[in-house]
Amino acid sequence: MVKTVIFLCLVITIVAGNPCAQKPDVSAKECCDFPMPLEGALVEACMGKFGAQTQRVMVSMMSGGPMRGACVAECLSNATGLMNEGQVNTELLVAGFKMAADGKAEWDPVIEKTIGDCSGMVQALGGEFDKAAALPPLDPADPICDARPGFMFFCSVKSLFLSCPAKYYKASPQCDSLKKYAETCPIGF
Repeated sequence: MVKTVIFLCLVITIVAGNPCAQKPDVSAKECCDFPMPLEGALVEACMGKFGAQTQRVMVSMMSGGPMRGACVAECLSNATGLMNEGQVNTELLVAGFKMAADGKAEWDPVIEKTIGDCSGMVQALGGEFDKAAALPPLDPADPICDARPGFMFFCSVKSLFLSCPAKYYKASPQCDSLKKYAETCPIGF
């Protein structure tokens, strides 16, 4: 099971009719009221510094390029203590997500499972992240960043969304389409 999940997270095949080529035009937060512990000003500061690099990385990966590090995620990680020497700070993350859940107890087991599962995948993929860091930048001016924080962020958001308690899920054709997309597509969610 873990090998299958890891394989799905690493493989992107872009072919005609690929169900992952076009993400539904709705965000996960519009469909599910899941907790997100990051501060707006911090996210804006990291986007201001590294948004263009991260956009290039995402476009490259979505078109079949190799995994790379998104510097926005590394910036957020460095500012919050998400990771330390390649290790996910699971206690900090669980506490942050639970605080952001603001007493909505239905989220507690979802948060604990999500953070545990995603941090386990980060550990299992360590060698792949090291390979990604050895790649040259997509733009000569871009810094090379660790892929671990970005993977942890995307894994967490995707997992929280897919495990959204019914009470917080806003069912609609668009949201149901996004849920199917998230179940099928390894990245770009």
